[in-house]
Amino acid sequence: MGGRGSQSSFTVKGPAMPRQKMQQQPQQQPQQQQPVQNQVPDQNNTPVTVDAFSTLMQMTDDQLATLYRQSISIDMPNHLNDAPDATQKFAFAAGLNEKPAVLDDADFDKFLTDNNIPRNQIISRSVDSITFQSGGISYQYTANMITDMMKYSSLNYVGGKHGGQAFGAGTYFDMDGGGNTGYGSGATAIAVLNPQTARVIRYDDLMNKVSSFTRSHPKFASAVGGFSSRNASVYALAMGYNVIAGTGGRSSYRNVIDRKALIYRKSNL
Repeated sequence: MGGRGSQSSFTVKGPAMPRQKMQQQPQQQPQQQQPVQNQVPDQNNTPVTVDAFSTLMQMTDDQLATLYRQSISIDMPNHLNDAPDATQKFAFAAGLNEKPAVLDDADFDKFLTDNNIPRNQIISRSVDSITFQSGGISYQYTANMITDMMKYSSLNYVGGKHGGQAFGAGTYFDMDGGGNTGYGSGATAIAVLNPQTARVIRYDDLMNKVSSFTRSHPKFASAVGGFSSRNASVYALAMGYNVIAGTGGRSSYRNVIDRKALIYRKSNL
């Protein structure tokens, strides 16, 4: 699918992301205070680079290697650094935080028609509500709050850090026409790949192309290490792809690394 990071013509404003409550430490123990400035995403701690993916595609071997090395020790906000993940760090360092387009249901259907996209190309991701403890405080995100973050939040959270990475790290969708994907049952986000911004490669094809890419980009390959499912998405981004398609019995999977590759339908299932 074509496009080199082109801007979508759709702009939709969404609800503000819920802001996390902070636990204040006693003043007599300042050394135990948490870095509050790193807790809540804003334009300073969650950088957004316009056409970041397009810029990434044009980088030289030296530039890619430097960016990856910088990403290893980059100071990330806590909400993105919940689990060690090379892809999250690399995407954050590259500024891959641009938002996806979100269309009203009627406009979403019209987009499919206008772009000759059959409905069996719709992809979906289901989630459940979560409750967790932090600093003695209990937090809860409903399933709809989570899908709102996927669509509207100011950060690009790369999934796959707590589960499997069969086709690299990223947010996994299933191309099943919009049904429940099996990841949860609370709410199902519906989307389609944007023909203007999605650059898709099958996982098998990615593996086959890596050897050639490492020969032409030896410094980057040396910095990242040998190809594996754990760094597959880092290689994909460097090679000019932001979506990895599953293979074999999971060929309907779409691992979305850069959410700008998506066009969401506003309503969930």
